[in-house]
Amino acid sequence: MFPDQQFVTEAEIKHGRMSMLAWTGIWATHVGGFGLGLHIPGYPVEPDWTKALGVFASERPADFAAILFFIAIAEGESVGHSGDNFRGKGSKVPGDFGFDYLGLKGKLSAEEQARYAQVERTNGRAAMIAIASMFAFESIPGSVPLMTLFGAQ
Repeated sequence: MFPDQQFVTEAEIKHGRMSMLAWTGIWATHVGGFGLGLHIPGYPVEPDWTKALGVFASERPADFAAILFFIAIAEGESVGHSGDNFRGKGSKVPGDFGFDYLGLKGKLSAEEQARYAQVERTNGRAAMIAIASMFAFESIPGSVPLMTLFGAQ
């Protein structure tokens, strides 16, 4: 049995959001090139972003556990109260957590909301490709010619 479109859409939006955050985190903390080189004082410094999570988890286990707890709560909220969206019986719109404390969504027309939803999905797809290419670049030398062209190391 294949999942319903509601489940697939929710998964695409969720993975797109995670990829956008991951790409932004790598860009913000990378030293050199196009990176900003930002660093939170007191946290470990690991220049290789592919090893940074392991270093962070070993040196700051309580912070790492708090982040995992937050992720578990967010995952539970996204699937726990909405019903069975795998079979298309979910009660919520995919990607909508109902978290709009500033009321920005209510100020948009239905057409604008649909446009922003499509833009988010498009940007999420681009971010998923970007993260996949960054992993390929780090693990397979010469696999991303554009990165070599820009002089990335």
